[in-house]
Amino acid sequence: MLLQSGQWLGRGSLLPEGLSRGTPITCEARVDRDEAGATLTGHWQLAEQEAREFVVRVAGDDAGTYSLSLRLAALQLHGTAKLDSPPNLGLLWNDAGNLHATFSLFAVAAGYGCRGFVRQHGSRVSLYTWEIAFSLKQSLVQGDNVVSLHRRRR
Repeated sequence: MLLQSGQWLGRGSLLPEGLSRGTPITCEARVDRDEAGATLTGHWQLAEQEAREFVVRVAGDDAGTYSLSLRLAALQLHGTAKLDSPPNLGLLWNDAGNLHATFSLFAVAAGYGCRGFVRQHGSRVSLYTWEIAFSLKQSLVQGDNVVSLHRRRR
């Protein structure tokens, strides 16, 4: 599985069908791995809206794929994914069958990219595309014996 344990930061956009400009989206997620899989906990936020918390559980199965479970407020999605080699793909759906989401996860220069589609049946805007670039949050190293060789701009 691609994502290593740690704190991940993401920036991207959500684009409703028919529009040419997406809404900015930010995300923070903590990845904790264990012997059975990984748990991602965090929050995401669209532009000026309130942040929304999520929990994703990723667990390997006997068929060489992964089972997924996503909880986002009252929304619960389940699905399956192939995450051991490119292309890393996944599909999620709700129990009612009126919401489906796909995603692909791929390496980029400073982390991972994730893009996909969300389709909701019976909604005014029924199709969204989204993309987010994730990077591992680095802790600052501080100490009396650390000297910066780069001139800081003022």
